[in-house]
This record gives sequence, C-alpha cells and structure tokens, in this order.
Amino acid sequence: MKACVGFLFMLAVVAVTSCSPSRLFVEHDYSYEGHFKNYESFNFLECEFVDSTLLCSDIQDAIRHQMEARGYRVSNRSPNLLISYNIFRSDLRFRGYQQPVIKDWVVREDDDATYKRIDYNLDEGTLMISLIDAESYQVIWKGYASKMMRNQNFKNNYFKGIVRSIFDQYPLMATVK
Repeated sequence: MKACVGFLFMLAVVAVTSCSPSRLFVEHDYSYEGHFKNYESFNFLECEFVDSTLLCSDIQDAIRHQMEARGYRVSNRSPNLLISYNIFRSDLRFRGYQQPVIKDWVVREDDDATYKRIDYNLDEGTLMISLIDAESYQVIWKGYASKMMRNQNFKNNYFKGIVRSIFDQYPLMATVK
C-alpha cells in the first residue's frame, strides 16, 4: 500500500510540474568597446511596434524606471546612450557570448578578456533591449528575456517584471559628474 501511495504521489508531482509554464530565460552580453564609466544619460530610439503604442509606452516606462534607478537621466539633447528594444514575433536563433561578469570587467577593463560564443534558440516573443553608444552607434550591452509570451496575462504592469529581470543583468550605475 505504501508503495502504491508513493507511486501516486510521484505521479502527481510529475503531472503538476509538467503543466506549469516554463521559467523566463534571461541573459545578456556586452561589448568590450563600451565606455561604461562615461555614460550618464539616455534616450529612446523610435518605437517600432506599429500595432500597439500601449505596448511601447509600457516597455519604455519600465526601461526608464530601471535606468533612472541606476542614476541615469533622460536627455533629449546629446544623450550618451540610445535605447532600442524589440519583441521578436517568431522563434529566433541568436548568438550570445559567455564573458567575464560585466561589473568586474568594467573595474579592470582587461584588454585580454576573452569570450566564448554561445548560440541560443530563443522562443517567439523574446524581448531584447539594446544600449547603444550614442557617439559610435555601437551596441554596447544587450539583454534579452525569452519564454515571456508563455504567460498571456499582460495585466498589472506585465512588462515591468520582465524588464527588471533583464536589467538585473546590468548592475552598473551612471557616472556622476
């Protein structure tokens, strides 16, 4: 009888875990060309979501909140960083990199730092946020979250939590001058 109860319990656990949604996959990579110690301001590039200005404002508000929490200020004139973001509407093969922890690299700025290429298969609905050096127009940091569209409940600031998860990968603070 105990064996039967144990088997049924294990079967119930497997059934419950197989029905739960997949966890959000969050990752980032950055460019060794970034001048992370020099950035203090930002602004957004034009929103490309033709079908939903509400989606643009939700994502921009969440990004703005995360940037300001790190000491960056919005600037309409000569920002140091431009921010671009996109939600990919289909599955995506993406090349990322395994690198030293960004905070450690910024302290040392080790020219000999290496990275290892990693190819990801990201799901439909991946949100990708790019920080672009406004002077060189080079992407210096990219954060992305996949599997976010598995939860179709967009109520109550849905993107705020996802954007925060992405920016948890960006622990740098703005330069104060």
